[in-house]
Amino acid sequence: MDQLNNPNDAEKRQSTTSRLYESMIQLIESGEWEVGKAIPSERNLMTQFGVSRIAVREALSMLRALGALEISHGKSTTVRKISSGTLAKLFPLMLSMEGEQSLTHVFEVRRGLELQTARLAALKRTANDLNTLTELAQRFDSYNTDTPESIESDHQFHVHIAKATGNPLLFVLLNVLGSYVKYAQRESGKHDPEQHHRASEAHHEILQAITDRNPDLAQKKMEQHLLNAHHISQMF
Repeated sequence: MDQLNNPNDAEKRQSTTSRLYESMIQLIESGEWEVGKAIPSERNLMTQFGVSRIAVREALSMLRALGALEISHGKSTTVRKISSGTLAKLFPLMLSMEGEQSLTHVFEVRRGLELQTARLAALKRTANDLNTLTELAQRFDSYNTDTPESIESDHQFHVHIAKATGNPLLFVLLNVLGSYVKYAQRESGKHDPEQHHRASEAHHEILQAITDRNPDLAQKKMEQHLLNAHHISQMF
């Protein structure tokens, strides 16, 4: 049992907590700790891993912050399914620590994904998809420049194109990547009405190609839109 009562042992406790955290992550990944099921009690975890109650509670708190555990006061702790929303919250923080090149890295991945989503959406979209995309494009039009609301409507437009593909993985990945793009847009603080107007026109061109079931044109218009947006972002 690692009794860490001395303040000078903080580094040792942190190391113990980190190892315990990684072990718990592996239990969740392997399915030994099943989603929706209760995990062992604190006392059992202390015995199983040979660590102190402090280490157990710190590791559990880290997993709760991650969104992997649901801890209810006076009740058992259960494993939660990590959703795309959880990843979307963590992704901007993670990339913000990677330096200025992270936005370029995101663009490279996003470009590959969105050319495919535009193409597939043109082939698989439904009437309901077109209605939603039209509504989102018009909502973006209603703003004259970047605001939290216009940034969100832009994000939702791109995400719903991914949803229209019928591939849930594309939807999840783009939603997560898009969350970082939203973060970068908010942080830039730029207000460019002309750029906003060009983005609005691009949305309608992409939407028209998807409406016409023209995958080649949808892909082309999406690429032009993303390249223009990325070029503008590098100027700020």
